Amino acid sequence: MIVENASNWVDRGESAEPKIARTLRHFLGFDAPVEDAQLQDHATTLVSMVAADASEVQVASYLGYLEDQIGRPRSAARARRLEAIAIWHIAKAALTRDRALRLLSGEAQDATAEHERLSDWLAQRILRGDGS
Repeated sequence: MIVENASNWVDRGESAEPKIARTLRHFLGFDAPVEDAQLQDHATTLVSMVAADASEVQVASYLGYLEDQIGRPRSAARARRLEAIAIWHIAKAALTRDRALRLLSGEAQDATAEHERLSDWLAQRILRGDGS
């Protein structure tokens, strides 16, 4: 399924973080890749957010937070949302590809197939009143 000489990063099996870091660099107005380590950290956070089922609205909120952190005036909500949609899709493409590869190789079962939902697990423990 992974093709090393494919024309796009998803089919080559590349990570989403460098693509998201480049997108963040453009969005935040950095001309040179001087903030690579920080941008990589933020890109990892964004991929984790999407993996945890964050919506593009939540990603847009995080982008606003990043603008605040660097002292840049917040972009228009529409611009932030469009950027968030792009970032969400970059992350989701990589996550979906990675999940499909795990399932096809038999390394991992689909988490939704046989595992207990977190909300059910928490409810049982809260109602029981014990920590086990």
